[in-house]
Amino acid sequence: MKDLTYYLQRKGYLFFQIGVFLIVSAPSIASIFIFLSLIGSHQNDSKSFIDTRWIFPFFIASFFAIFSAFFSTFRVEEFSHLSKSYSWVGLVNWIPFFYFAWRSQIYLNTNRMRIRVANLFLAGSVPFIFSSFTQLFLNWYGPFYFMNGLIIWFQRAIDIDSNKGITAMFNNQNYAACWLIIIWPFCINSFLVLKGLKIKKLFFLIYSILLITCIYFTQSRAGIAGSVTSTLFIIDKKYIGLIILPLVFYFFATQSFVPIRIQSFFRAIFTEKIIQAFQFSKITNFLNEPRLFIYMNTIPLIMEKPFFGWGAGTFAILFNETYTEFPRNPTHPHNLVLEMSYSYGTIFATIITLTIFLLILKSFKIIFLKKTDTRDENNYQNHSTNKAWWSSFFALFLSQMYDIQYFDFRISVSFWILLSGLICIIKNDNLTEISNLENSNKFK
Repeated sequence: MKDLTYYLQRKGYLFFQIGVFLIVSAPSIASIFIFLSLIGSHQNDSKSFIDTRWIFPFFIASFFAIFSAFFSTFRVEEFSHLSKSYSWVGLVNWIPFFYFAWRSQIYLNTNRMRIRVANLFLAGSVPFIFSSFTQLFLNWYGPFYFMNGLIIWFQRAIDIDSNKGITAMFNNQNYAACWLIIIWPFCINSFLVLKGLKIKKLFFLIYSILLITCIYFTQSRAGIAGSVTSTLFIIDKKYIGLIILPLVFYFFATQSFVPIRIQSFFRAIFTEKIIQAFQFSKITNFLNEPRLFIYMNTIPLIMEKPFFGWGAGTFAILFNETYTEFPRNPTHPHNLVLEMSYSYGTIFATIITLTIFLLILKSFKIIFLKKTDTRDENNYQNHSTNKAWWSSFFALFLSQMYDIQYFDFRISVSFWILLSGLICIIKNDNLTEISNLENSNKFK
């Protein structure tokens, strides 16, 4: 037994990296390696690597979630065809990840560790790109099963003209777009930080083009909006041409001296599709948006049981029974805060949301507003990676406000890895300030 614990201690970081690498293509196998890495984390002297203060609110929130599941067990008779276990099974989406965010700080503690994890996100996404392009150009549609169903690549049939975009190994195009939101900042940052013309820079340029293509062909408004949002936070003034250049290229590509077929192609991509993805032609169309209807009518349900919620797994039943005239059958409120409030109550949702919001603000202040000497190459790379890390989490969290992909294991694990990394950035900045203060006091 001692040999096993010693082995896990030595290999914990390696297992964590393997888990990150496999998370998108083989989540079942990745979960095993991540679990082993968490066991190994307890064998380390981890006090100096972990900041429990930011995790403590999540542990408090878990008690309210447990109370909610307990009370929901006695209300299960109100819902037909609903098992008592649903309320307890729903806790798996939250409480284990609080523990995960707590212990994974050990493997995200330094800038070098976070850079390596960011690169593993990108390297592990190569199968995602392969899956996407085989869908798009070879019409390889799944689902495909590997290792007796341990790994499933869905690869749904696509129809770009009907806005049914690529899904890759995910079950839905919006989930695929969400994954692209996560990895896009790391890719564009890796391209931007490299100076001069290098093979590595060319590689990341090609990778960026492939990701942009995937983002577009998911036909997901959330994917386009998320990638644009994160890019605006990452890009420096000197690279503003990367945004202007496509617009200039589009201008010349649609002029009269260019063949009509080429003009039509670029107008279809840049004019019709992208503008259509964002615009609401009339205010009335916006007010009639199905998701807005869901948002506005979920709030009265929350107010009926504001403290401990209705319980996980009940939304689809209650909403569809209450609003029978609504033409769709939503399975969740399409907003993560509303989902938490509905399922576990406003106390749970407030604690989680407020803590995450404070983490975003605190880390933003450190990364974007605090003066950093970027003349040193290492400082520049670390600072840029922190910007990409923050941008990735912010775009991911923002995307959960108008859709929910969180309940996919790949998305939720990545969500808490990114959040844990922000905690490490804040902790290390506090330690630096304390060290600087102590050094200044020595010379007084």
